[in-house]
Amino acid sequence: MGLLDRFRTFDRPEPPERVTLEAIGWVRNDVAKPRPRGWEDVESAIEVLPEHAERLQGLDEYSHVVAVFYMDLAADAPEKPSTVPVEGVETGILATRSQLRPNHLGVAAVPLLGVEGTVLRVRGLDAIDGTPVLDLKPYLPRYDSHPEATIPGE
Repeated sequence: MGLLDRFRTFDRPEPPERVTLEAIGWVRNDVAKPRPRGWEDVESAIEVLPEHAERLQGLDEYSHVVAVFYMDLAADAPEKPSTVPVEGVETGILATRSQLRPNHLGVAAVPLLGVEGTVLRVRGLDAIDGTPVLDLKPYLPRYDSHPEATIPGE
């Protein structure tokens, strides 16, 4: 990209209404069904497909990773609530970490305990055994940490 390319106009094409994603791996742990809390000490293995092995190069040098995953069991949930009760207060589903979201995506920043081949060991990932993993990214404190962030009621 040359210097002049920055000043050219860009006509963005219409974004797609539907998006198709493929799993790059799966979560393996001892958690068989979804739960709202108690993930802090759960250790999981993220088994990445062999064809993505080269893409993991250098990830083992980070202390934490961001995992993006698809909460597939929630997709078949009979209810698709707009709100859920959180500590007695009706709260919009997008203001929670509930799995009953419109697209059932989960995102978690977790400590990376180790990498062996195409298997990442992590702690605190709030995903059950067999959950499809869509993407992995290094956790970068200068972008991902926001010490000034606030939480309702705190």
